[in-house]
Amino acid sequence: MKNRITLFLCFLMIGLTKSFAQSKTKYSVSGTIKDAATGETLIGASVFLFTAKLSSTVTNSYGFYSINADEGVYKMAVSFSGYITDTTEVVLDKNTRIDVSIQSKKTQLDAVVVSSKKKNENISKPLMGVEKLNMVQINKLPVLFGERDIMKSIQLMPGFKSAGEGNAGFNVRGGNADQNLVLLDEAPVYNASHLLGFFSTFN
Repeated sequence: MKNRITLFLCFLMIGLTKSFAQSKTKYSVSGTIKDAATGETLIGASVFLFTAKLSSTVTNSYGFYSINADEGVYKMAVSFSGYITDTTEVVLDKNTRIDVSIQSKKTQLDAVVVSSKKKNENISKPLMGVEKLNMVQINKLPVLFGERDIMKSIQLMPGFKSAGEGNAGFNVRGGNADQNLVLLDEAPVYNASHLLGFFSTFN
């Protein structure tokens, strides 16, 4: 009888020992992830605890994280987009708080300067309705007789209309031919359509 009781107690002690061994104490590691330069908390940073089964979490809207694991020594990695991954050794023998500050990568680009000449200067200059015609455009216009004339060329632009057949004048936006003012180096030109425009007044 005594042998049976002793054998039962031995099996009971072995079972209790296994149950205690299998039920290890769990602890938590928690803290805040921040930018090392500014001290600003990082939202959505990934925290990995390398255990027998990988445990991971992300920081909340306050930059706070918390991971539970069995008692032991682990490696913890913190990563965030645009930052250098930080690796820390964690000893879990009690509830531990570890605040991590990570360095941002040097991804600043050089300054880029974009400059251009405005094609439409009506926005910056109060000269509404101004039309410009350069020599490149004038040289592309076809000519039947004589030579290319500035006064004939501007009649092809919007708002200009010929005064009629046999007349070298032109009307601008509904006005009359005698209401046009032609200036050459700030001097008025009174007969700008010399010989009906066959020969230009302007070189």
